[in-house]
Amino acid sequence: MEIISSEVAFPRLSNEEMDVIRANGTCRRYRDGEVVVEAGDHNVDFYVVESGSLQIINPADNDREVTVHHPHEFTGDIDLLTRRPSILSAIARGETMLVRVPGNQFRELLGKLPRLAEKLIVAFQIRRQLLQQAGVAGVKIVGKARCPATTILREFLHRNFLPFAWTDSDTPEGLSELERLGKRDGDLPVVECRDGTVLANPTLGQLARAVGVQQPCPNTVFDVAIIGSGPAGMTAGVYAASEGLSTVVLDRLGPGGQAGGSSVIENFIGFPSGLSGTELATRGVLQMLKFGALLLAPVEVKSLEHGAEHHTIFTSDDQAIRARIILIACGATWRRREVENAERFERAGVYYAATAVEARLCTGQQVAVVGGGNSGGQAAMYLSECSAGVHFILRGELGPGMSEYLVNRIRNNPHIQVHTQTSVTRILGDTHVSGIEIRSESGQESTIDCSAVFVFIGAVPNSSWLPPQIARDDDGYLLTGSHAANSGKWPLEREPCELETSMPRVLAAGDVRSGATKRVAFAVGDGALAVTCIHRLLR
Repeated sequence: MEIISSEVAFPRLSNEEMDVIRANGTCRRYRDGEVVVEAGDHNVDFYVVESGSLQIINPADNDREVTVHHPHEFTGDIDLLTRRPSILSAIARGETMLVRVPGNQFRELLGKLPRLAEKLIVAFQIRRQLLQQAGVAGVKIVGKARCPATTILREFLHRNFLPFAWTDSDTPEGLSELERLGKRDGDLPVVECRDGTVLANPTLGQLARAVGVQQPCPNTVFDVAIIGSGPAGMTAGVYAASEGLSTVVLDRLGPGGQAGGSSVIENFIGFPSGLSGTELATRGVLQMLKFGALLLAPVEVKSLEHGAEHHTIFTSDDQAIRARIILIACGATWRRREVENAERFERAGVYYAATAVEARLCTGQQVAVVGGGNSGGQAAMYLSECSAGVHFILRGELGPGMSEYLVNRIRNNPHIQVHTQTSVTRILGDTHVSGIEIRSESGQESTIDCSAVFVFIGAVPNSSWLPPQIARDDDGYLLTGSHAANSGKWPLEREPCELETSMPRVLAAGDVRSGATKRVAFAVGDGALAVTCIHRLLR
């Protein structure tokens, strides 16, 4: 699939902008056919065409042309900020003069020129979206459609904005791909990386290293380490890094948090047409990286050790990350359905997110959505556009806990059938989900045919790994501020900051914090407030 140029994705820089680029870069002449960037190159530089042209090709798609940059047009996409290996190659066509800004100085250039930075970052985002839509760049996965191991790999790549193509191994195309790669059914899922490396049933860490996502953590003491990159963590990362604090952000999977699993968020201020959780995560991460924050994923944090001068975070891959202030923003996870077969089919027909990764598996099929909050309502609306129909299962009535605009849309959507005062008692299926058994409040039982179940029934805080010195409420959410001071575990004479836990210089923000409101805007506010607390504590 060819990517079609647009003025926003491929803008021309003005003469004034070119003057600034020239002042911050160096010029070099390239011969016709000379390779400027090769797919897989690390630490790629930023180039602007002065004269001649630069052809961009996709080696993963038989060297098909993606676009051609002409004078005053520039190279790159979001990997100039993530510092991951290049997906595409760039080749000079005709005698070509390029202005080069070294990749390690690119963020500094963006900081100097906010108007130019906006133009570049918007273009980078759209270019990556176009590559993802093309489905022929970067990584290839062969695996079964409803397989937990395949789903987690697809979710990881999706969360980290890495274009990938997935082929169902049960189709003739999938069998052909397995044969080409020299693998068998027992090796699934199989991943082919852009450099030709083939991985059989890799862990997230193995995949992250192979595709260049995983980065080493500097052996330094950071001003602040943020655990979790949902809306609260990303906001704190943006503010902390923009205000000159050395900042590292850790996440077990990738940016977005629970909000990253939302198909659309329509009540977040400033986005009247709404935005998806993926879009929110992309924008937030690019802001963090622009200001110099370091994002490390996938990183599983296993413990936290208190120190007089700094705290230490220990990870499952034996890293020790030190920081003067820790912000816990690891959020909450959707509560699992405690019904027969729910665990068996998790990520293989039972899902706790509704993104393009899961929706692709449900095209033209009946699905069920369980849970009456905004997340469940948004998922029902989103899935109604690609599935044959949605059964919306609610313990109570439609309305309480859901925004009024969403209630009205669901009521008027002919593709959504609402089942009120109803609960799921069993998930049916042999090798895959084939339906659900439901029971009404009156005791009437029935069966619904469906191929997937999407569950949004309340959250559980991700706090079990924390030491006992950090006080929690009865549900496991972290106590902060005056509640931490009154918990009996606060050790100092001074009062804790608003977001400080009972362990000094360890803060909590977002859904993991006791008393939080489960809204993206609340988490964003918490993240901003956390940085105010951090400055106060560092002083």
